[in-house]
Amino acid sequence: MAANSEPAIPRQSTKPTSAGFTSNDGETQATNLRVCDTCIRKKVKCNQARPKCSHCSERGVTCAYSSKRRKPGPPPGSHHRSTTSTPLTNPGHQRNHEEDQIVTQFPSPAHSASTAGHLASHLLPNQELPTYSNLDASSTEEEDLVLTFFDILQDANPIFSRSRFLNNYRHSLCDSGLISTITTISARLTKSLSLQESVAVDDRIDLLLSSTAVQDNLFSDTPVLDQFRKSCILAVYEFHQFPGHQSWMRIGALTRMALRVGLDQLQNPRSLQPEWSAVSEEDLDEWRAIWWCIYRLDSYSNLSSGTPYLISEHLVTTAFILHDPQQSPPLQDNVPRMSLSDQPSDVWKLLPGVLAHPDTIVANMHNITTTITRQVGSLMRLCKVRPQEEIDVRLTEVDRRLSALRLALPLNWLNPKRNAFSNESHADHHARIVTLFQLLMARLLLALLQCGVLLDEQWLISWQEVLEICQNIACIAEQWDSSFCVKVDPAISFVVFTTLVFLDIHGKSITTPDGTLRVQIEHDKTVLRLMLEQFATIWTLPRLLKLSYVTFSESIPGSLTDRHIKRIILRFDAPLHSRWLQFLADPHKYLNDDQ
Repeated sequence: MAANSEPAIPRQSTKPTSAGFTSNDGETQATNLRVCDTCIRKKVKCNQARPKCSHCSERGVTCAYSSKRRKPGPPPGSHHRSTTSTPLTNPGHQRNHEEDQIVTQFPSPAHSASTAGHLASHLLPNQELPTYSNLDASSTEEEDLVLTFFDILQDANPIFSRSRFLNNYRHSLCDSGLISTITTISARLTKSLSLQESVAVDDRIDLLLSSTAVQDNLFSDTPVLDQFRKSCILAVYEFHQFPGHQSWMRIGALTRMALRVGLDQLQNPRSLQPEWSAVSEEDLDEWRAIWWCIYRLDSYSNLSSGTPYLISEHLVTTAFILHDPQQSPPLQDNVPRMSLSDQPSDVWKLLPGVLAHPDTIVANMHNITTTITRQVGSLMRLCKVRPQEEIDVRLTEVDRRLSALRLALPLNWLNPKRNAFSNESHADHHARIVTLFQLLMARLLLALLQCGVLLDEQWLISWQEVLEICQNIACIAEQWDSSFCVKVDPAISFVVFTTLVFLDIHGKSITTPDGTLRVQIEHDKTVLRLMLEQFATIWTLPRLLKLSYVTFSESIPGSLTDRHIKRIILRFDAPLHSRWLQFLADPHKYLNDDQ
């Protein structure tokens, strides 16, 4: 696949730093103006009329004509000019616009000092926007958006210490490109924007995602904290808002770069290169936070596509972060270090160390449940190529690991409802049930694998287990608060989608008895569908998964036999796998093969 066909990048001497970087922002602009950016984004035909195309005229907005090519890579005849930006440790907070410049015209709105006003000041580098001139208000708006960012995508945030980051930001020590990325995405996800504001924000996001400089800056001899943070944030956002090959490849490139600079080997970073000795323990924690963000990206991007992971947990020595981000890290000699490579096959043995540090238990539990789900995903691919005897052994091993992990969890961790007697906050409750979704997803995939290899009565037992797990997932979904759809990583939409598919199959199976069970299945489907719709109001990925489920449900007739069900299970490699998408295109073709 595309992301896995990239040539391997050997490790080389690198100097980690948070104080400077090399950027490639001197791309020559294409000379010919293209079609209207708004039409490109809305995927409608543009007649390229000036100053307004027909589509924008109907909407009452002015066209934005960009000279930036949408496809990655520089235009013909372009060249790169290496420049050094303002060091992050120096004051100034100057905006370094590595994004390619565009020529845009805006109508003059009646208001000022708005969200769009602040964003537009970043949207057009080296150009004046007299409409938005209240710099004090814009600065306030910027800080509000930065603060808002820490309330969204909390389990996908590559920034470890909120207080330390905000202190650096207020002292103008943060990279301007990172701040611009944070404010733009915060505005898009949390603000009620007018049409003009929406266009400005969308144009800014288009620039951020299409800029080659974002990834070029990573491929330097000096890895920079804020550059990796920016790349992580864009990778998370693009995967869920613009899913497809480009987002998948962005995650692949980011993961390879993390491996190249040694972020997976931070157990004793000073043994990697002498330059790491200059990195403070606080900055090392920030690098670790970036690594675990990338680890989760690699996990769900490849699990959802049915493709091999780029990261091997057996080789990861980067330690879990065990102390409160609001506190200074303890001296290195006094820090207990735990990493996946300590117990790659028995991650449950890591739980005692994780549970001993309650301030970081949720984040580290997220990494552990992600790991066990990864292991089931690896087994799914292995089942296609290995002998049945070996698969039987592997299935038993992974099943035992899952059972041990569940039994090692603390009291009431599996409770789908909030632990009110323990004064569990709503935020901690939802962070905890995200790990429950992952655990149940691992069990569901494992049960489906067993359905693919077992026969007769044993098959029926595993198929019943699939129903049980789907019902448990729906039980958790009943507790979901829609206000958290923007606060957690929407990758749990894959769990909801997979559960919906197999509940739908159970509801149409001839072996499912009429009466109470079918009523319960319909209720569970309703709950899960509503949860998916809540995520779909914010994110494109769950919106596409919802459409995929509707297509599946409408295409699959009732009265499914066991042979029909087995055929469907064999096609379900992953929600975004090509075999599954081919099946959705013509399900009757594959179902009729069973008759």
